[in-house]
Amino acid sequence: MEELKRTALHPRVAYSENGKGETLLFLHGIGGNRHNWDQELRYFGKAYRAVAVDLRGYGDSEALNEDFEFTDFVTDVVRVLDTLGAQRAHVVGLSMGGLVAQALYSRAPERVASLSLVACRAADEPVLPPARRDAFIRDRLDPLRAGGAEALAVSLAPKLLSSAPSAQAREQVMASLRKIRPDAYFKIMEARMQIPPMLDPASIRVPTLVVGADEDQVAPLEQMRALAAAIPGARLKEVSGAGHLINLEKPQEFQFALEDFLTTLKGQ
Repeated sequence: MEELKRTALHPRVAYSENGKGETLLFLHGIGGNRHNWDQELRYFGKAYRAVAVDLRGYGDSEALNEDFEFTDFVTDVVRVLDTLGAQRAHVVGLSMGGLVAQALYSRAPERVASLSLVACRAADEPVLPPARRDAFIRDRLDPLRAGGAEALAVSLAPKLLSSAPSAQAREQVMASLRKIRPDAYFKIMEARMQIPPMLDPASIRVPTLVVGADEDQVAPLEQMRALAAAIPGARLKEVSGAGHLINLEKPQEFQFALEDFLTTLKGQ
């Protein structure tokens, strides 16, 4: 059984790690937790110190403060890096985790060696347009209010996956959604919908990988192409046959793309 590791300061933040070397930090989405990255920790632990975080209010981390703001997640990430004694990390963020990664870069760019932004929005437009915003909130909060995390999992999982997901990917997504804490999720969703613009993609000066998928209903491929085009020198990887949770549906393709990107940075 994995030893539970958490930061010392409250709210204590749980994390998993595997391997030695440069720190490679993985950040989950709004319906996720650190175990969404288990396959990546096993794979990248061969060459890196691979780390995945439970942001506050998720998994084995402590609850949100009453005055929670979205940028508190940046505090969580910095605390984990400090606990690890890591001055910098290659930061990989999926969906909401991609916004956390961009927020970290905007506030503490010296802690970021590279960015990998997966199926997320640009930080200069972090909130969805009104029509999409209403649907996004409704799809998530209505089932949660009606039947808790299980109802959310049943309702939302098909919208996060491709048209033909594997049984394993579907079960991983369902398991992740079942672990959501409803009270925390409501607060996080409220904060998520009020994020002000915080970073111009054109100002990013670290090597950046952008990853999108052709069946993503949450962060459409066109959105990811636009994000990559806005970041100087960014590399774009397009994945076929995957929905929003690209690393769960196409783990090998995702891992190979990230590994290839990181390999080009060796020695820089």
